[in-house]
Amino acid sequence: MNIVFGRYLAGRSFVHQLDARNKIITLLLMIFLSFMANSTIDFIILLALCSAALLAASIPVMFFLKGIRFFLIMILLTAILQLLFSKGGSTFFSWGIISITSIGLKTGIFLFLRFTVAISMTTLFTLTTSSIEIANGLTFFLQPFRFLKLPVDDIVLTLSIALRFVPTIIREINTITNAQKSRGSFLNTGSIVQRIRAVLPVLTPFFLGSIKRAEDLATAMILRGYTDGRKRSKFRKMTWKIQDSVLLGFYFIIFLIMVWL
Repeated sequence: MNIVFGRYLAGRSFVHQLDARNKIITLLLMIFLSFMANSTIDFIILLALCSAALLAASIPVMFFLKGIRFFLIMILLTAILQLLFSKGGSTFFSWGIISITSIGLKTGIFLFLRFTVAISMTTLFTLTTSSIEIANGLTFFLQPFRFLKLPVDDIVLTLSIALRFVPTIIREINTITNAQKSRGSFLNTGSIVQRIRAVLPVLTPFFLGSIKRAEDLATAMILRGYTDGRKRSKFRKMTWKIQDSVLLGFYFIIFLIMVWL
């Protein structure tokens, strides 16, 4: 319930003041580098960049780690499965179909680090970029698709709304779960069938609340004069600054270094 993915923390840090287009390019570049990395030195560079970005965003480390703890646990479980069932290299332990090999150990560790970098940078992006900035940045990069008659503005609006609904949905599930527990429901005990039955009273109000929230949002947009298909101006203009160029150039240098390594 402490997941921070999708939340925005207002601030005046160096990362907050960067152009949204720069942050989108940097995020995609870091994700690409994390999946391209295949050596220890590569992951040391990537983790150092993640740490530097977190410090530059002025976000408390413990708050950030608690926010991505759920994702880290899921990644760790996946890495353990990769470790136990991968074959190749020297065998350190073997029991039935389970074996720990040098290849499996390397693959498991690299998989954990790879997805940790990707999740960390994506979460940091949503924490330091408002929904309006995300929408404006995505709209800029999706401009070429207008020639294909795609509703770029509507697609971007839908994505930004869905992204910002994540923390709201998590809070609502937490509220409904606590309400059901206060009424005597046991959600974490009993057989599988009993647990499924106990979850149904949580899902029903959750879906009804989501539909109600969507209706309220649609009504609010209509009352404010929103009409799809129209070309709109923007109140907040994106401004590319010198630090954006310097930071993007720095990341491209890191990209070239990792390719060379």
